[in-house]
Amino acid sequence: MQAQDIIFMILMAVSLSACCGLRAFVPVTAVSLLAWTGYLSLAPSFAWLGEPLTVSIFALAAILEIVADKIPGLDHALDAAGLVVKPLAGALLASSIITGMDPNLSLVLGIITGVSVAGSISFVKAKTRLLTAAFSGGTASPLMSVVEDIGSIGGTALGILLPLLMGLLVLVGMVFMWRKAARWLGQRRQSSQPAMQA
Repeated sequence: MQAQDIIFMILMAVSLSACCGLRAFVPVTAVSLLAWTGYLSLAPSFAWLGEPLTVSIFALAAILEIVADKIPGLDHALDAAGLVVKPLAGALLASSIITGMDPNLSLVLGIITGVSVAGSISFVKAKTRLLTAAFSGGTASPLMSVVEDIGSIGGTALGILLPLLMGLLVLVGMVFMWRKAARWLGQRRQSSQPAMQA
């Protein structure tokens, strides 16, 4: 396998893992459907993702996730559960996509990629939802949910059709997000030091 093929697969894994951070089951359903129809080859140990029953289960889960996220109160419970479920979905997806190399290496790459990307996006999404709910009294939550749906569905389509572009956009966005978080933590540390000295 050539280096460009590996980069292509990793960027697709990054793209779809980011979408898992918004909606756990939308990208998994898309990959499962593409594997079932023969448009996408998965790692042999993940061939079960392309089974008709698996496609149906993930499609039902995606619909339930999208609908439940519009229900006040339940949306925050989904965000809390998503801090575990979404990184796992990202790891499953990334591991299934990265093929053509040692299975153990592709599994490790998939887990690292999926957990870190989906987990980061899910964490930021959950915090953003809490802030918007606090500032809007919960009235903005359904609108935020629709924006997340569009982001996950559109991002999944771009991640499959244009994985290089989408993967690079996600990586640039994550670097920006991490730098902003590091700056915020540094400011908090500096502001708490004078309070401790007083």
